Amino acid sequence: MNNIELDVWRGEWGLASIDLECLKVLTYMKFIGVPVRVREVTNPFFTPKGKLPVMRDGRNVLTSFEEVVDYLKSLHYSTDVHLNVKQAAEASAFTQYLRDKLYPAYQFAWWVDEKNYNEVTRPTYAKALQIPFNFYYPSKYQNIAKEMIDALYGEHTDLKEVEKTIYSEAEKCLKTLSDRLGESEYFFANRPSSFDAIVFAYLVPLVKAPFPNTTLANHVKGIANLSRFVARINQKNFRHVTDEYNRQNAKKQSTGTQSDRERANFPNQTRNKILAAVFAVIAMTGYAVANGMFQDFKSFEHSQDFDNMFENEEDDN
Repeated sequence: MNNIELDVWRGEWGLASIDLECLKVLTYMKFIGVPVRVREVTNPFFTPKGKLPVMRDGRNVLTSFEEVVDYLKSLHYSTDVHLNVKQAAEASAFTQYLRDKLYPAYQFAWWVDEKNYNEVTRPTYAKALQIPFNFYYPSKYQNIAKEMIDALYGEHTDLKEVEKTIYSEAEKCLKTLSDRLGESEYFFANRPSSFDAIVFAYLVPLVKAPFPNTTLANHVKGIANLSRFVARINQKNFRHVTDEYNRQNAKKQSTGTQSDRERANFPNQTRNKILAAVFAVIAMTGYAVANGMFQDFKSFEHSQDFDNMFENEEDDN
């Protein structure tokens, strides 16, 4: 095995990453203890599929959670070896259930709810990106989420009715998860599985992100055993990230720095839309020559090592 590198979206609010898919991979790698160099990337334009995460091990390049799990299993790194056939089937069924019922609500909360998007999601992703990409990607991801919601519920359906339905389905899904977890530490036996990584990645951003519309977050926080599940995994595996965030936050408060100053300095929405449209045209026409004249854009990538993140951390007793 070569030195594994993992490119992810940056973290915020004490999260290892602001992105659901990146959190899945980060959490799974923490579970199995695989040596990895984690880098925050501010330009996903040159990734193989234009998105994150991306895991590299020599010539092997993987771009999805499922690919990463299968590849690491081939290297004898796996958290699922303790699952029997029935448990593996149940984990697979639950994973699809989350995709069908919780993922649409997650996307709605992050990208479709206009207040959440304008006050939290867009500024957060813009902060994670370099110019000019910060004008393009948030709008792109919002459009993808809206297209998914339209496909599920109809393009001209009243958005308030969609919100009510989608959060109701998510609440039922969370209740089912809660019933399955019970008083156990993990969903299957006394060891974490890939399914635990998936559930954690869904829930922890909803707990941490400071959305003005807290409907979905309140559903999570209102279920005691799921809240404890999130807190345990976060404390055991990402305590370094949380502690660093708390230190930085305390430092900002002591110097009178307010987080909304960054949002106040963010360009107005009209200019954002114009620049996003211009950049979209440039991106589409320039992609064909990206491997040539755009190579210098790679200097936009800001990478940061997180060796401490992947040191084993003990629970505080």
